[in-house]
Amino acid sequence: MLLDVPPRRILGRFVPTPLPPAGTFAGQTVLIVGATTGIGLAAAVHFATLGANVIITYRVASRGDAAKRHIQGAAGISRKGDISCLELDLECYESCTSFMAKLKSTLPGPAALDVVVMNGGIVNSHWEESVEGWERTIQINNISTTLIGLLLLAWMRGGRDQRPSPAHLVFVTSRDHLYPDLDELVKWSQRDDGILRQVCSKENWPSRWWDSEPNYAISKLLVMYTIEEISKLARGPDGDPLVVVNSVCPGMVKTDIGRHIASRSWFHSLCVYLTLLITAKSADSGARICVTAALKPKENHGEFLNYWLTADQYRRYVVTVPAVLSNNPSEACLLGCVS
Repeated sequence: MLLDVPPRRILGRFVPTPLPPAGTFAGQTVLIVGATTGIGLAAAVHFATLGANVIITYRVASRGDAAKRHIQGAAGISRKGDISCLELDLECYESCTSFMAKLKSTLPGPAALDVVVMNGGIVNSHWEESVEGWERTIQINNISTTLIGLLLLAWMRGGRDQRPSPAHLVFVTSRDHLYPDLDELVKWSQRDDGILRQVCSKENWPSRWWDSEPNYAISKLLVMYTIEEISKLARGPDGDPLVVVNSVCPGMVKTDIGRHIASRSWFHSLCVYLTLLITAKSADSGARICVTAALKPKENHGEFLNYWLTADQYRRYVVTVPAVLSNNPSEACLLGCVS
């Protein structure tokens, strides 16, 4: 990890992505899933400063209230819109469906939702089972994120004919999705219970002492597959997107998401410290990348946005990697790396 430091990543640490002009989101409504800390909270401040009505989600009410106060104070006199909070626990299906019902009752219709930033996610250093019976990292980063994404898309599609341009659905992901062992996924796909059960199995939990982010990278790979399918579902009969869908990697950002990694040992704590020291930008800078993703035109629909890889560089990378792993076209399609 410490050696994977291209010059553009270092530059991004010191030169923040410019924000759009003041008032860019005036009168618009922006929903941010996972906005009580880190990138999500910083993004909420930016959107509020740029004129948007901002809805944030919380799992713990007190943290939602604290985040709301922070956004109001940080945006200051630049804030023109409202800040509101809705409860959402991505570990629980019932919470996901209840959240959607509450959102629909809060807004006048699907056309009223202009931007969604899906930022909910965790890094777990040890195996935990979710209340729904899956490994917790996969439950939150993949299954429930996909559920919310599909529910939102189905609703937002219906508002396209009432809008001058498509709404935006942005998934905050990670370039770590490029790193999992693809051979292992192919092997698991051939078992009766499928990839998800194998990934979530306690027996398959990565136990190597140097593995600082068990299941995190593979969770980001799996969600990229679902985002690709969600992007297809977002297109109308004429092929144009009814909702512009993008995934975005904000790069290494100084947040508390790595606290579980640092808690594993003094070695992991040192690695986290050095990695953040060398490569990480502030949450404010990382959030700017998410804000600009919400302005991409329909021509960028379905793209993975990364500030240090161009779209062409990324496509060349993901098409080249599986070529050395499998000559089976069906496996290549499974891996989601070949169109």
